Amino acid sequence: MSSPVLPPPRTRTQQERRDGTRRALLDAAVESLIEVGFARTTTLEVQRRASVSRGALLHHFPSKALLLTAAIDHLAEMRGRELKARAASLPADGQRVDAVLDLLWECFGGALFQVAVELRAWARTDDELRVALVSAERGLRERIVQQARALFGPGLGDQPGFERAIDLTLQLMIGLAMTAMLHGSDPPSAEFSAPRIAELLTDWKRLFPTVVAAGDGRGPSATVSVCPLHPQVHP
Repeated sequence: MSSPVLPPPRTRTQQERRDGTRRALLDAAVESLIEVGFARTTTLEVQRRASVSRGALLHHFPSKALLLTAAIDHLAEMRGRELKARAASLPADGQRVDAVLDLLWECFGGALFQVAVELRAWARTDDELRVALVSAERGLRERIVQQARALFGPGLGDQPGFERAIDLTLQLMIGLAMTAMLHGSDPPSAEFSAPRIAELLTDWKRLFPTVVAAGDGRGPSATVSVCPLHPQVHP
């Protein structure tokens, strides 16, 4: 009996090859940022980890700043995919607000937040990185608001104060996560302890619906705060 004839492997299109190279570069950049930090994550190091040519790297990312801000967005998408299954099982009753806020808080405890904090610190003296980072954060903030509307549902998501409440939530969580990251498990006083952080989050869970219902509180000339670099949570 003759063996079946297998079809030849499909040749990838040029676009698929470009997309594959870009993903390899972003994966390598994320890996390097997590393992060795910003200062040692050079374009040569990323090129080596991704096993691509110098020309390929520069074609996709002409500068380190553009590469690393794209890597943050890539890391956010990776984190978002991890949370997607859990977001789909959120409770529909009165526990939903607490569950969504808990889900958002978890995003500030991993590598994404640590990398984002490091890039923000370097951006203070690196104008090119700062410009790229601000642009990336503005885009992320808009997506976070849209996704949060779906997670909380129309009861809260359609109210005029919703965006303000989300901005306040993100800024609160930035501060709490910075405190937790700095002081760790051995804080100098009770004000910085893990139980105190948990209490503050519980307080915010109670206040969140009230802030949403209170309206946006902004005048016509007010600006929207830029969000932290934050994982995307897909509904």
